[in-house]
This record gives sequence, structure tokens and C-alpha cells, in this order.
Amino acid sequence: MKKKFFAITLLLVLSFAACGRNSVDEEILIETPDELEAAEPESTPAATPEPEPEVITMIEIDPEAYSFEADSNGFSARGSGEITRTDEVSRAGEYSLLVTGRTASWNGISLDVTDISEPFGEYEFSLWVMPTEESGATTFQLSAEFVVRGNPSWHHFTGTLANVTAQPGEWTRMTGKLPFENFNNASVYIETNGLGASASFYIDDVTFRSIAEESVFDNMLPRLFEVYADYFDFGTAVVTRDLQDERADFIRHHFNTITVGNDMKPSSLQNTPGRFTWNAADEIAGFARENNMYLIGHTLVWHEQSPEWMNRRGMSREEAINNLESHIEEVVSRYAGQIIVWDVVNEAFTNSADLRNAENWRTVLRQTPWLEVIGDDYIEIAFRAAHTADPNAILIYNDFNLDEPGKREAVFHMVQELLENGVPIHGIGMQGHYNTGTRPANVEASILRFAELGIPVHITELDITVNAAQGHETLSEAHELQQALLYARLFRIFRENSDVIDRVTVWGLDDASSWRADRFPLAFNRNLSAKLSYYAILDPDAFLEEHDAS
Repeated sequence: MKKKFFAITLLLVLSFAACGRNSVDEEILIETPDELEAAEPESTPAATPEPEPEVITMIEIDPEAYSFEADSNGFSARGSGEITRTDEVSRAGEYSLLVTGRTASWNGISLDVTDISEPFGEYEFSLWVMPTEESGATTFQLSAEFVVRGNPSWHHFTGTLANVTAQPGEWTRMTGKLPFENFNNASVYIETNGLGASASFYIDDVTFRSIAEESVFDNMLPRLFEVYADYFDFGTAVVTRDLQDERADFIRHHFNTITVGNDMKPSSLQNTPGRFTWNAADEIAGFARENNMYLIGHTLVWHEQSPEWMNRRGMSREEAINNLESHIEEVVSRYAGQIIVWDVVNEAFTNSADLRNAENWRTVLRQTPWLEVIGDDYIEIAFRAAHTADPNAILIYNDFNLDEPGKREAVFHMVQELLENGVPIHGIGMQGHYNTGTRPANVEASILRFAELGIPVHITELDITVNAAQGHETLSEAHELQQALLYARLFRIFRENSDVIDRVTVWGLDDASSWRADRFPLAFNRNLSAKLSYYAILDPDAFLEEHDAS
């Protein structure tokens, strides 16, 4: 490994033999993306209705299941919604379901699919919808809810017909795709957008089916981590389902560093005071150890995915500090010698830093419970606690949109002050949640600015969305090239500045499993086949010479 993960390699090897505490009850966890305020969002084209196809029948489930000829077939009211099986109108057969009584956009009707779906599969949800005459034209969206240990998250199905505007008196087809996440319970539902919060509507001929694709991972492709071995370490973020079959082979082939994408966030490890759920995190740590890969911990302190008991408003400063320090001590010490880099504090700043006032960095800290209950020194307290728990770990501050000058300077001045005060901060994590409108020159300016602090930069959470492709089922050739060109320009910058960059980590394996799946953000398709972006990363100079007309 190049230069930097460093003198602790021997300690890492020796420590592996000592690890392996017993796990407590295994619980399924949900992967929730870090917050992002994307630079220069692109417009999303309006959906264009497709010609009406032949009548759809159920696939892989009882053909009569969702025709409503016999009963409501498992559909239930959602929120204030009321559902009625009616023969007033129908698309096929004699009955449909009428949804009324709605008082909010998400109210209405849902279907529990827990028993007919699996975590991390990909599914298609289709139906026909028609608003009542009284409701007028209404815009509908297909959505899903995943619940883990009582904690829900909500997701939109994607595709040109996953969000449509329907007219009274006309049946309109809807269909969308969605990679499912971890869940204890899963349901699919239809909601309304715009002014349709109280709209009533009919649905009929519903289908829900798996659309998993067989992997076509090519193990003859050049290994990305080997290509960049002389520059920096090359990693990806993983969840436990990535450690199986060809996905595991894919990780071994292209990466020498893995980040725990979700399973070490505070609510994942200690959702209940004093009760730690180690299974998923231990499984990922074991995979890294068995495959001689460097392991990155993400994250110890964050305003999201932190249980309320840790820092609820109104608790004393002393109690909050104790919760913070004890959590960090327990987690970091457990993985001492295995996790060599920790994202200690994540996203502590707002995205509205004024370049002219950046030196006053405290004025643009995000208003989180940690800040309100403890004060701005919660950041210092967290870094010192992590260093005490594992003096050999590399500790970094991690944030998004650091290519924006105001936010960059605010973070720069915070880290500069903390370093002057002896706080153990060993690197800056520049989250790379970019889109095709991102300016490479801004990214490079931030890398060089942070290098002035005398600590390395880690490019974390890298993905590049094609916002103009949102809602489309495939990525056009023009959009794929546009994305690949930005990957090439960024990796040329990373390579040219590798003396100050320790690591580059892409945020996920493939487009379908990405938290930004609706905008095709990664270098590999849903079946693990290489996109143009892979070749752009592989040799950015050659790619730009061949494709860049600017």
C-alpha cells in the first residue's frame, strides 16, 4: 500500500489475530444515503406517456391476485385513505379499487410485499390509475416504504411512467423499477404530487414482480486498484449483501480498500442505549481481513442516523458528552487495528457558507442536536475520544460539496484552528457526490487548498449523477459519454495530485445498488458490466484524447 496507511501495517497484521468478539442478535439494517445538496442540478425532462400496451396479467403470482374481481387482495388503506372495491368503473373485468378520504399526498393505498420480495432484489411495480371526475387531472408517483426496527425510509420507483399525470375518464398506465434495500417490512404504494393531496382515484390491474438481472462481471478487465497502485488506494463502499457470490468477486477484483457504507453508523450499532448490534459490521470487517483489504469506518458522529437518546434536546451537556465519548470508545476500540481510517465527524457544516466570512466557521455549523446540547467543541471532543480509543487510527473530517469555495474555506479554517490546538485530525474527506455539471477546476482548487494544512485528502463517496437522465430506464449514449468525460477529468486531477491524496473511494458497486440509482451514478451497470466511465477511470488521458472535443 502506498505511503500512508502506513506504519501501522505491522500492527494491523498482529491485531487481526486478536479480534473476533462475540456478536449479539443479528438485525437487518437499512442503508440510508448521506445528505447531499448537489451542485448545479440539471433539469429533469417531463415524462412522456407510452402507447397503451396489451392488458397486463400477473407474473410469478396468482393471475387473479390484483384484478380485484374477488376482493381487495391484500391492499390496505394508508394514512387517512379509505379503499372501496367498486363495480362503478374497471379497466378489465368488473371491479376496481376506489381510493378516497385522503388528506395528504402519501395517504391512500398500499400493498405489503414483505413476503413476496427480498432485500436487495430489484422489482417492478405496475398498475393502471384514473382520478375521479371531481379530482380532475392528478399527478401520481409510485413509491416504496422500508421499515427496519420501527424506522421507516421512503423511496420513489424510477422510469418514465413511474410519475405520470392522469386525466378523469382515462385509464393511465404506471410502471417503475426500484432496487430494494434491507428491510424488516416492505410495502409499495401510490402517492400524489402537486395539488393532489386530497384527490380520489381508482386503480386496477396491478403487478409486482422481480426483475433481477444475471451478473456479467468480467474478471479479465484490468483491476482498478492495481492500475492506481502507484498513486493512491482505490476503494468502494459495501453492505453485507455485497459480500456474496459474484459481487464479492467483483470487490476483490477492483478494490483494495472498503468502507462500511451503512453498518457502522450510530443507529446501526447502538440504536438502544448499551445494546450494540455488531453482526453486519463484524461480517464486513471479517471480509476485509480475509481478503487483505484496508477497512474504513463510517461514521462516528453524524446528525443523521443517530438515535435520539444520544443527544436529545434538553439533555445536559455532561450527559451528551458522556454518550458521545462512550459510544466512540466502545466502537473504535472494538475495531482497533482493523479499521485504519475513521470518518470521525460527518457533515458538520451547512451548505451556505459565505466565502467572505469563512474564517468565522462556527457561524455556519449545521444546527444539530450535538451542537445545541454540547456546543461547537463536540467536534474536538469526538476526535480526541477516537484518538484515545485507537492512537494508531487515521482520523478524518468528512463532508460534501467541498468543491464550493465558501464551504471549502469554512472547513479549512476549522481544521486549521483545531490542528493548532493539538486536536488529532489526520485528513480531510472530500465527498465526491458530484453531477455532470460539477466543475473539475473547483475540485482541484479544494484539493490544493486542503493540502496547505499539511494533512492528506481522501476522496470519499465518489459518484457522478446524470440528473437529466432521472426518470429514464436507460442511460443514453450522449449522457453516458458526458458522465465518462467528467470521471476522466477528475481522475486525471486525482492522479496529478496523488502526492496529497491518500485514497479514492467510489460510493457503491453498480448503478442499481447505488443510493442515487435513478441517475446512473457509477462506472458499472446494474449487471456489473463496465460502462464508458470505467474506461475513463482506467486511463483518463487516453479517454480524453479520444473523446474530448472541448
